[in-house]
Parts: sequence; C-alpha cells; structure tokens
Amino acid sequence: MRTQILASLAIAATIFTACSDNATPPPTKAQVCASGLTADCLMGTWSTNGPIVPRVVGTDMVDIVDPTPNFSANPATLKFYVDEKKANKFEFINSSLTIAPCQNGTGKIYGNWDIQGNYLHLKADIGALCLQPNEESLVETSVNVNGASVTLKFKHLFFLRPELDLVDEKNYDADIAIEKYTFVSEN
Repeated sequence: MRTQILASLAIAATIFTACSDNATPPPTKAQVCASGLTADCLMGTWSTNGPIVPRVVGTDMVDIVDPTPNFSANPATLKFYVDEKKANKFEFINSSLTIAPCQNGTGKIYGNWDIQGNYLHLKADIGALCLQPNEESLVETSVNVNGASVTLKFKHLFFLRPELDLVDEKNYDADIAIEKYTFVSEN
C-alpha cells in the first residue's frame, strides 16, 4: 500500500514537472506592442511627465517635456481597460503638479476609446472639467518599442491641452506639442 502511494506521488510529481517545464511565459508588453497600435498593446497603465514640445538643440530638433508643467516628480497616468460590460474605457489621472485651473477634485477624467487604423478615438465623459462636455478627438497614435521600454505617442494634445494653453505665450505653438506616455504596468 505504501509503495502504491509513493509511486502515485512520484508519477504526479513527474507530470507536474513536465507540465511546468513546457509552460510558456506570457508575452512581454514589448512583444505585445511590436506590431503597433492594438487593443492588447493599449491595455494597462501609462505615465507622462507632461506635454512634449519640439526644441532645437544644436542642429537637431528634439522632443522635450515643457519645463512649466513638468510632472516628472509626480507623473500623470492614463489607464486603458475593458469594463464589466465589455466596453473600452480609459481613466486619466492628472498630476498633482498640474497648472490647469479646470481640474475637478480628483483630477480624474473617464471616457471611452476605440482604435480606427492608426488613430485612437477618445471620448471623455465623466470628470472632464478641462474638456468640453463629451469632448472627443481622433488622435493619430504611434507605438515605439525600444528594448523593454514601450511608449505611446499622441500626435497632438488631448488630455494635456489645458497645460499648454496657460503657457502659450512661449516661443512655440501648442498645436505642435504632443503627448508621450511610457508603459508602467498591466491593469
């Protein structure tokens, strides 16, 4: 009897070991995003240090975080998820360092999203004090994978427009500014 129990345990351990050796790890965010803008790539939480503006550095044009609304000490976050009704949703939480006077008490904006080719269709609804009621935009969006780092770039401002509207007297046009998000974590 004892031999049968030990034999059964040995077989179970062998099967368990064989199954666990063959298990493939889930793909990384870089692997998921390698093919560009997809729903699977968007899922998760992304962060931004503020509006990005082009600047001439030497002879090159580079994108930098505008120094006035710089959130690097406390980045804003953008979370993409699917709710219990299977609807595509987003939650934008602005940085506590925001200079936009239109923030609600939580700094949160909720809404819906969908992908249309290389464009992300965003429609803000709840908490959108910095946006017009039910404001929506079709934002050209690109995904960049560099090693394990994944970035999402909006080719024009949506959430961060109020930041630059307040400092528009600077030496650039807010219409050429972009939003750049770095992937932080799965939901």
